[in-house]
Amino acid sequence: MNAQIEIYQDNFLTQARYEMTETERNILYMVIAQVRPDDSPMKVYQVSIKEIAKIMGSEEIKFEAYKNATARIVTRLVQGYLPNGDFLQTTFAASAKYKKGTGIIEIALSQEIRPFYVDLKERFTKIQLQAAISLQSIYAKRIYELLCMYKNMKNKTFRRKLVDLKLMLGVMDTKTGKDKYPVWTQFQRDVLEVASREINGHTDLTFTFTPILGDRPGRGRKPVEQVEFEVSYITPNVIDFSPLMDRLLNRFKLRQDQAEEVIESFPIEKINKILYDIEVRMANNEIKNVGSYTAKSFGL
Repeated sequence: MNAQIEIYQDNFLTQARYEMTETERNILYMVIAQVRPDDSPMKVYQVSIKEIAKIMGSEEIKFEAYKNATARIVTRLVQGYLPNGDFLQTTFAASAKYKKGTGIIEIALSQEIRPFYVDLKERFTKIQLQAAISLQSIYAKRIYELLCMYKNMKNKTFRRKLVDLKLMLGVMDTKTGKDKYPVWTQFQRDVLEVASREINGHTDLTFTFTPILGDRPGRGRKPVEQVEFEVSYITPNVIDFSPLMDRLLNRFKLRQDQAEEVIESFPIEKINKILYDIEVRMANNEIKNVGSYTAKSFGL
């Protein structure tokens, strides 16, 4: 799968309230990347755990974590207000199956959620797949999606009420009001600063945030009531892959289709690291068939 692929979702989902682990969100990102408007409403989408690991540039594949995540996806409630004022409560998936021994997960989207991926007209969010999957924290993923709503807007500064932000991120219970981070400094440290470290310098966006204090009368520390975000979009550089293609074909003896798959599937840093390791083994005369070894190193 092309590392630069972009996925789309209605702004309702970007701002909706739900709890989810980063592993579950990665599975859904891969589903979203496959959804097409002319798909059958009953279509079952297949997600490869190995493909997720490739996009992340990770050699470690946590099969058990994804198996457990599959079991939880169908129970995850998503809720929020629609543009007409209705309050929707539904689930992301109608069914989810982990196919034993294959590393494949099968997901069928719920009928209520599917339109938010296909009936996109004006209010939608465009997300870079590799950037979203590569983020480690679920809070970073959700905040990255929120920032993506504004990256193509003229005014890239916006505010969110602190309570609404916490509800969106699932750190505050919608029924009881119980808050995982009742103190602002905790929320700033464990949620916003973590997201800042992961997003800034590692995705197509950078952002800053500023707490906006309330105007409660009297002495003492004023409470934080809103958070102001300022987003900057980094225009990606166009990379000339022809020298890399030449190396893969002539130096490392891959076929044309194999070289193209490597470039589409792996970040450039990951490709160079693997090729460097192969070069070392070649210099030590440890490789008999360079093409076969290179293909195996990239999982081809």
